[in-house]
Amino acid sequence: MPGHELDDVINQRLNLYDVLELPTPLDVRTIYDDLPQIKRKYRSLALRYHPDKHPNDPLIIHKFHLLSTATNILTNTDVRPRYDRWLIDHQRKTNDVQRNKLIEKLQRSESSTATATAAPPHAKVSQVQRYGELLRKLKHFNKPYGDWKHLDQQDQEKPAHHPYYDCSTLRIVLDNFPHSNVKSSCLAHLRTRVFAALNSHDIHDIYFSERNNYSEGDSIIIYTVFDTPITAQHIFRSWSSGNVIPTVQDISPLIPLHYYSDFNLQTDLNDDIARLVSNEPIPLD
Repeated sequence: MPGHELDDVINQRLNLYDVLELPTPLDVRTIYDDLPQIKRKYRSLALRYHPDKHPNDPLIIHKFHLLSTATNILTNTDVRPRYDRWLIDHQRKTNDVQRNKLIEKLQRSESSTATATAAPPHAKVSQVQRYGELLRKLKHFNKPYGDWKHLDQQDQEKPAHHPYYDCSTLRIVLDNFPHSNVKSSCLAHLRTRVFAALNSHDIHDIYFSERNNYSEGDSIIIYTVFDTPITAQHIFRSWSSGNVIPTVQDISPLIPLHYYSDFNLQTDLNDDIARLVSNEPIPLD
């Protein structure tokens, strides 16, 4: 039966990882350690899209059938390698077509630019507009502007030069997924699975917790740096108000340790507690 289902899936060019809201693999693996995650994801989505909860809705019935088909194929170690090979090859061909179109467009653009009169270099208009929008928001919320007189476009692209790095960063706990330790894979996962409503430039950068266990842990911690504090605040408030995001277990603001570098408050211990710590006898009245 899985083999027959596989032929139908390939004919329809379906991405079963998208159906189960999982990241698409970058290569064909011979040993699969994500079977529990696939089954766990199926149970979660099956509860959400069960036909009993949505009577007389043909789209839900179709979605529920696709969930079952995707799980049957991706948990079958005999059939799944064939599907993965087809999917990766299909995506590579699709990407090649898109890449060739972009190359042709770039070549036409460079050719027309070479024949035009040279113009003085300017920052991209869209980047200047976004920066102006940021300044207006900071003024509205009475936030400090920082060095607003200098707009260095190259520095804006480097995480170390983010003007509000700490207050634009959120600590995000995600369900573990294949290739979770690869930065490009995590960025793609955040942009397509977690924060799909954001623009591509709203996520400035990410970095990982040193305590992540990518091979055995059920979750990983990713520090996500957004383009502005306003975007980070919006994401955190949305999570806090109960708008649960798939694959996200927790979102909290970043509180860097260097904020407490000057903290040296000391409190004297109670006499009885001090004696216990030093193993001195406690006199009884």
